[in-house]
Amino acid sequence: MKKIEDERVIIEKRKINSRAFSYVFIGLWLIILYRQFILDQHISKYIDVFALTIGISFYVTLRNVFKGLYQTYRKKETKKRNMIIGATVGTATFTVVNYIMSDYNLSNIKDLGMLILSGFIFFVAWTGAQYFLIRKSEKKADEEIKE
Repeated sequence: MKKIEDERVIIEKRKINSRAFSYVFIGLWLIILYRQFILDQHISKYIDVFALTIGISFYVTLRNVFKGLYQTYRKKETKKRNMIIGATVGTATFTVVNYIMSDYNLSNIKDLGMLILSGFIFFVAWTGAQYFLIRKSEKKADEEIKE
């Protein structure tokens, strides 16, 4: 005979698993940052952790998009605000890392222009990708409702 579980128990187990996944995921990013900036290791030394982390990121994002769950529950204004905040934080991080990893000289106007241009391109690409993912997810959610 199959044991029937209470919905509250199932929901609580899912919360625990979700929180555990979040902690592991944050831990993987911290390991990457530690190895890159503190230990100053070459990427070949931690490419396995990096590939796993990026792979998990893509998997979670794409599964949410193709299930129609990627920000579809949020209001339009909130989606726009999240897109801009995410793109701004991502661009700032990208620009700082790009500056640290490259040999830019900020007193040279050409180098400064290249750094700003690369940040701008990143911002546009990030925003465009987010817009595409949100639209694809909304379309999938609408298909689910029609069925």
